[in-house]
Formats: sequence, structure tokens, C-alpha cells
Amino acid sequence: MPDQKDDRVKLARRRLVQAACASVAGAVLFIILFWVFSGTLEDIETVFAGGAFLLILGGIAWLAQRGRERLAAWFLAGLLTLLITVDIQYYGVGTPSAAGFVLPVVLAACALGLWAGLGVSLVGCAVIWLVAWGSTSGGWVSPPAPIDHLTFNAPALTVILVATALIVGLWSRSLEK
Repeated sequence: MPDQKDDRVKLARRRLVQAACASVAGAVLFIILFWVFSGTLEDIETVFAGGAFLLILGGIAWLAQRGRERLAAWFLAGLLTLLITVDIQYYGVGTPSAAGFVLPVVLAACALGLWAGLGVSLVGCAVIWLVAWGSTSGGWVSPPAPIDHLTFNAPALTVILVATALIVGLWSRSLEK
């Protein structure tokens, strides 16, 4: 009987990674197409970067399909964390992109467990605090930001990310038992 349960967990993890890849790919396509049709696309390189990103997502989904769903989940969570880190370093903690850290946290907590979800949330929190501090103290992170990025946004996002990791990770753990 444990083999059937393990197979169900692996199948669920595979489907989760594939659904996450598909939804992120859809978001990338939506944003690029929106920029194209609204006339706000600044560089054609964005389209090529989006295409490369879609190929990477396809590779991660393929990896999950081939039975390496945990590795695929780590790759996807890491890739999303890296992209969000680069984005908020450029645009700041006050943008909606900072809340995007919820995606890799939920993915890690669901597909990899409570501790992975907490780990990804702590990486996101560290990035948020560093960017908030860097943008409010001399502007070594672009762009310079008001102090509320450090006194409100960073603490609020920390609570959101850690609570999300705990809620989803503990729920995921209870389902696997």
C-alpha cells in the first residue's frame, strides 16, 4: 500500500510542477503580448528573452514528466527566486514583484515540504531586507526609496512569506501522512 501512496504523491508533485511551469509561461506570454499590443514593448530582446525563458520552463516541465519532479521543483523554485530577486533589485521592494516571492515559496512548500518552503521564504526575506536597506540608505540599490520600504514593506512581506511557508508546508505535510 505505501507504494501506491508514494506514486500518488509523485504524480501530484509532477502535476504541480507542470501546472506551475504552464502558469508562469502563460504569465510571460500575457505580459509580452500586452506590451506588444499596447505599444509599450521597449526592446525586441525582451521577446527573445521571453522565448528563452519559455524553453527553460518547458525543460523543467519535461524533467518533471521524466520522473525527476523534486529536481524540477527545485529548479523552478530557484529560477523564480532568482528572477524575482533581479527584478526587485532593479524596481524596489515597493513593487508588486516583491510579492511574487510567494510563488516559489508555495511551490517549494507543496512540492518539497515544509523545510524547503521555509528555506525559500527566508531567502526571499533576506533579499527583501537587503534591497529595502540598500534602497533607503544611500541608494546603492536602484532606485532610492522612502524609508517605509524598510519600516513597513520589508516586515510585512516577511510575515507574509513565512506565514505562507508555514501554512502551505504544514498542510502539505499533513496530506503526505
